[in-house]
Amino acid sequence: MSLELRAPHNDRLSLELPVETAQLRTPFNRSIYAEDGRPFSIERNIVQLVENKQSFDTLAQLSNHISITAQLYETLWRRRSISLLSGEDFSLNEEKKLLIDWTGPTRGDTILDVGCSTAFYARNLQDFEPSSQTVALDLSFPMLQKARQKAIKDKVDLFLLQADARQIPFYNDTFDIIAMGGTLNEVSNTAQVLTEIRRVLRPNGRFFIMYLLKSNHWLGRIAQKSSSLAGLHFWTYKESKKLFNGAGFTINRIKTKGIVAFALLS
Repeated sequence: MSLELRAPHNDRLSLELPVETAQLRTPFNRSIYAEDGRPFSIERNIVQLVENKQSFDTLAQLSNHISITAQLYETLWRRRSISLLSGEDFSLNEEKKLLIDWTGPTRGDTILDVGCSTAFYARNLQDFEPSSQTVALDLSFPMLQKARQKAIKDKVDLFLLQADARQIPFYNDTFDIIAMGGTLNEVSNTAQVLTEIRRVLRPNGRFFIMYLLKSNHWLGRIAQKSSSLAGLHFWTYKESKKLFNGAGFTINRIKTKGIVAFALLS
């Protein structure tokens, strides 16, 4: 099935992505055109919707645009990140189980992984429910290239979009499930990103998010203060609840492991 997008330069215009875009085992290269003739490139199945290629707004985001970061991200960091950050054992398989159990993908769902990096959430949601239509969105082209490689290895089909989470290129009420892992701590305008997610999530949709809380330990506070120089943000649970409520979300479930929080919002 093809996928309809909202043109990033004009929200009154649309773009149509051919189904071949998501069939990652076959390299797909093409230009697609908005209704006003504006072209957008598809390069090896990755749809490029960012006109300013250097549109990252924090140093933390900048690091994700480095090829070596993308190559090593999941193998060396993501696999161990929750355990390292929380001080408690928590594997990727446990995180995957939590993601699936809480979001409950069903036949025909439309799914979006925002700030996907190597698309760990997108790949596992699509693998669990192959009839779904899943989009993995990130600013970093190297991360999306690595996501494509991993999705091919996992034998799952995904739409890969290089786009900005502050201006999600979809119409209102498009997605049944949205997931985000860690990205909220890295963006400069968290309220704008959350408002965009609420806009494209259907009224009865589910939003699964993993994010980092402020540390209660003095050493952790020092580390987080240093990280703030790179553009990272951290919140107390009360602050994060206020942030979510302000964007129109309600927290339905929450699980914390040290400074790592998993929440299911609607």
